[in-house]
Amino acid sequence: MYSLISHWTKLDVRYCIDVMHVEKNVCDSIIGTLLNIKGKTNDDVNSCKDLVEMDLRLELQPKSRDKWTYLAYAYHTLSKLEKISFYDSLREMKVL
Repeated sequence: MYSLISHWTKLDVRYCIDVMHVEKNVCDSIIGTLLNIKGKTNDDVNSCKDLVEMDLRLELQPKSRDKWTYLAYAYHTLSKLEKISFYDSLREMKVL
């Protein structure tokens, strides 16, 4: 039977970080946050409710009306025109 502990003792560097996956995850996180992609950002109802409990950032706290809860966009979220400009720059980019 293979033992994980014996494997770790033979490695020269025990805590290797896979740079490719770190870069991908960081890039996904930044792009998801800037473009406000659902599921890729932490700006959800629960995080906004935390702002109410901590009494922070009044402009970002959720506003409830009847059946709806309105969540304000964070300052770092791109507007529609900024998103179009971002997509256009990606489309025109040439990578060697």
